[in-house]
Amino acid sequence: MPMVKGDICTEDLGACDDGCNSRCTSAHPGAKAGCDLNNNTPVCRCYFDCPPPSPPPYSKTCKLSLGIWGENCSDEDCSSECAAKYPGPQQGIGYCYSVGAPFYTSCFCQYKC
Repeated sequence: MPMVKGDICTEDLGACDDGCNSRCTSAHPGAKAGCDLNNNTPVCRCYFDCPPPSPPPYSKTCKLSLGIWGENCSDEDCSSECAAKYPGPQQGIGYCYSVGAPFYTSCFCQYKC
């Protein structure tokens, strides 16, 4: 597992031997290898530019209307529709919401985005 140190990352690639540099550049093109002591044992250590951090997938919660369903809107049907539209890790759930009269009831989806 690479360790982050500022904008330079390091990764230990096993024993320090003649193949150290090629293992390092194969794993991380453009990287530099060096032999460092780890508990008095020479270890092949690879130094490379850290990749930019990526945001966690689906880190926000979003809401979306699936339109006006009217008086026939049921939380069960709405939730089924949302789960199908935003499955698995997006965890789509639905609910009916009315503004005013029942014929204005809409199905809303809440999901991870």
